[in-house]
Amino acid sequence: MPRPLKIKIFMDTNASAIEEQINAWLASQTSASIIKTEMVIGGATEKSSGAHPYLVITIWYEPPTSDRERPGFRVA
Repeated sequence: MPRPLKIKIFMDTNASAIEEQINAWLASQTSASIIKTEMVIGGATEKSSGAHPYLVITIWYEPPTSDRERPGFRVA
């Protein structure tokens, strides 16, 4: 039976801030299989410098599988 996917969401008004967050998250993963990514540009948020749209990046992924969870695994 397939394992359920995990989801990681990143959101900010600054694209470079999201890039840093995603790069840090990827560096912290030992090995994850990314299945799908999606980007949405959301409505504007009010700031003192004016309205800015926010970006939402969603990543669907499978965490690494332990040897025991792999099909055909046997204990010697």
